[in-house]
Amino acid sequence: MSPANFAMNQNSFAKRIAAQRHTLIRAGWIGSLAVYIMHLKSNNALHYYLAPTMQKLLLGTAVPFLFIAVIMVWHALFGRHELGCECEHHPPSGVIRSSLVYSLIALPLLLGFLLPDQALGSSMASQKGMSLTYAPPEIRRKEPLPDAAPRLNVRDFTIPPVIQAPQISQTNEWSAKPAGVQFVPPDEYSREFAALAERLYAEPVIQVYPEIFSETLGTIDMFQRQFTGKEIMLTGFVYRDDSMEHQSHFALGRFLVMCCPADAAPFGVMIHIPDANQFEKDSWVQIRGTIGSAQVDGKDSMEILAAAVTPMDQPASPYIYTNADSVAAFDKIVSKRK
Repeated sequence: MSPANFAMNQNSFAKRIAAQRHTLIRAGWIGSLAVYIMHLKSNNALHYYLAPTMQKLLLGTAVPFLFIAVIMVWHALFGRHELGCECEHHPPSGVIRSSLVYSLIALPLLLGFLLPDQALGSSMASQKGMSLTYAPPEIRRKEPLPDAAPRLNVRDFTIPPVIQAPQISQTNEWSAKPAGVQFVPPDEYSREFAALAERLYAEPVIQVYPEIFSETLGTIDMFQRQFTGKEIMLTGFVYRDDSMEHQSHFALGRFLVMCCPADAAPFGVMIHIPDANQFEKDSWVQIRGTIGSAQVDGKDSMEILAAAVTPMDQPASPYIYTNADSVAAFDKIVSKRK
């Protein structure tokens, strides 16, 4: 064998080894990504990163990723290595350059395995601004929430409650609301919320279910005068900023997620209770009280006059999501409860 042929064979062998090494690295990354997805699923942690509607799509990629990784490993170890036309994209050359390129995609995956999964809290809410006003139709159409002020200036005031007839039994038809109380939708998009308002008003104690959290609070805020004085129960995390009167106020917050935490919008309701500063920021509590009103940064807003505050653990799924049909969801929840 001539020296020229020997050198050519050595060069070809080196190229095959380099291609094999790069293929195995890429297969390992794709396989690890599939394992990470299954790891999140097994630990019930997918909700920290994706809304339920998106989780199914992500879970559907785990098996194909594993299949691709196995095929790449088989091809690297046992496949035929033929010289091509040199028109393909070459892998990065050199150990340092290759390490830098692959670390850019390996580091996020490594951090995903090492860092704990945790929900967004007051720190992110302070940066985005806690919103205490609602626009249910806009939320339904997935438009941005109303502008939120980073600091909240609260002033309590009282709206005379609507004169309420005796409460009706839950076994009655939902359309049979108390006389003198009407829920007239302000526009076409609010018809669903007027129907939800009738159902909520018929409840002895309005329970804000996580499945329709934003729709429920938005409905109450839309028909605030009618709901003034009604009892309510809901759960969230404690949020406060430096401008609040810590002795008597904090906001009960949740993060509304459309797709993923990147678009999460913090919003909640103002809570009025003596010794409010005894409840630590980011702690989860259940509130039971009556619906009232306050001015937050000069805007009329709903406020809950808390009668009882019960500390509790963070729920398994701390985020809330929009519901395509809040009335049907409410009916389903109530029927299961009976």
